[in-house]
Amino acid sequence: MPVWVAHAEFFRAELLRAEAGDTVAHWAEVEEAVRPLERPYLLARVRHRLAEATLAAGGDREPATTLLREAYATAGQLGARRLREDLSLLAQRARLPLTATDTPAAGTPATTPAPDADPVEALGLTSRERDVLRLVAAGHSNRQIAEELFISPKTASVHVSNILAKLGVAGRGEAAVLAHRLRLLGSVTAAAGAPPRRV
Repeated sequence: MPVWVAHAEFFRAELLRAEAGDTVAHWAEVEEAVRPLERPYLLARVRHRLAEATLAAGGDREPATTLLREAYATAGQLGARRLREDLSLLAQRARLPLTATDTPAAGTPATTPAPDADPVEALGLTSRERDVLRLVAAGHSNRQIAEELFISPKTASVHVSNILAKLGVAGRGEAAVLAHRLRLLGSVTAAAGAPPRRV
C-alpha cells in the first residue's frame, strides 16, 4: 500500500540521517512518496528534512525556502507548535525568510538602539557575527560553525577574523572570554563539548 511504502521510506531516511548518511535524493524520494497521501503533517516534516538536506549539501536556496515556507504554513494550520519552532530555527540558521514579508539582512545589525543600550551593537557586531561569536564561545571550529549556519568554512573564517578585529582580541579563546565577561551573548546555546548537529 502507498502509505506503508511512504512510511518505510520516511523511516529509512531518518535512520540514514541519524548516521549522517542521508542525502537530498533520499528526502526527495520520501517527499514524492508522501505528497499524494494527503497527510499534511507528515508532508511538512518531510519537507523540513528535504530543505535541511538541500541546505547542508550547498544546494539551491530558493527551493529550500519554498519547502520551508510550505511546511511552516502547514504546521501553523495544524497547530504543530514544535514543528513550527524547528522550521523557524532552521530558517534562522540558514538566513531564509519564512514569509514573503520577512527580510533577514545578513550584513546589518538586528536592531539599532543607542550605543550604550546593547554592548554587541556598540562593538559593531552584525547579527550574523553574533551567531558566529555564540558558536565560537561554545568552542566550535570554523567547520562546525559552517555546518551549523549553512555557510562555507571560508566564510566562517572571515566572520571569525572580523569578530576578533572588532573585539580587539588576538584569538578565539580571548573572544570567548570577553563575550562571557561582558555578557555579550546571554547564555551560550549549545553545550560546549557537543558538535553541532542538523535540527
